[in-house]
Amino acid sequence: MKFLEIIVENSSIKEAKLYAPAKKAFAKPDTGITIQNKSAYHVIKDCALMTINYLPLWAFGNYKNPFEELSGKFQRKDVEGFVSSIETNVMNQQLLSIILDKGRNIIRGEREDSIEEYKNNSEYNNPYGEYGTISAENSSTDEIKSNSSVVDALCKLFEVK
Repeated sequence: MKFLEIIVENSSIKEAKLYAPAKKAFAKPDTGITIQNKSAYHVIKDCALMTINYLPLWAFGNYKNPFEELSGKFQRKDVEGFVSSIETNVMNQQLLSIILDKGRNIIRGEREDSIEEYKNNSEYNNPYGEYGTISAENSSTDEIKSNSSVVDALCKLFEVK
């Protein structure tokens, strides 16, 4: 995902260099080595997956001023892809929470309220949602509005044009 790659590629931490090799190791764990124990294949693959998933979070957390350092590096489609991924990827949801927490002082007015509302009403926080109180059609419309406000907030934080 482009959003995550930009966070990692622009990071100055030495661990950021693990991202590309981790992707390669995940795709083909036996690249360049002979695996003598079949379980090692799965260990390599799982370690690579953990690196791929958590390295963007680690990299973002190590920026001194992430919004200034990453300003203008994203396109709106990158942000939209990232926000849509939080519904299925827990690690991306964690990263989004950290980004929103760090950006809370920058975001003002209506956008801050909508982000707080999104975080408080997230299905992840309430697995039962509003079961039986609204139709599925209305629920998906509300979710799109929430995602849209989060995309707008991230675009403002990272000065996406």
